[in-house]
Amino acid sequence: MKNYFFILFFVIISCQNKTMSENQIPSFNFKTIDDKLVSTDSLLGEATIICVWATWCGDCIREIPELNELVVKYKNNDKVNFIAFSDEDEETVRKSLKKFPFHFDHIVNSKSYSDQLKTGVVKHFPQVIVVDDNLNVVFEVTENKQKIFDTLDLHIQDIISK
Repeated sequence: MKNYFFILFFVIISCQNKTMSENQIPSFNFKTIDDKLVSTDSLLGEATIICVWATWCGDCIREIPELNELVVKYKNNDKVNFIAFSDEDEETVRKSLKKFPFHFDHIVNSKSYSDQLKTGVVKHFPQVIVVDDNLNVVFEVTENKQKIFDTLDLHIQDIISK
């Protein structure tokens, strides 16, 4: 019986490790709902905020105003990207964006990719990730209940000041 507990413990610990190899986000190449092409190659040399969210998630909706404030702050800086991944379809996301404007570049139907970004055994929303100019994850928070603007802003400043 002890062997089963050891095996279960090992499996749980293994699954909790980030799925992102060596702290780098997995490669991708997507088109946003506004027909903008976005890829990991296009993010090199820039700071990127990634938000994995869902239209039905109350904490995701609560974070939108702060995330939009960051977009406004960096609107004239072409070295900062804001990307939102949703597992939902385009129609669902567009309907939500009319109700809750969220000024990131939106990639929909992205479950297979956003599953690679999850850092726990179970996927939770929202997940906000800061990616540096070499595509390395420098900050990640899931199910955040605190104000996030200042923390994200500090990471962005650190990346773009290099």
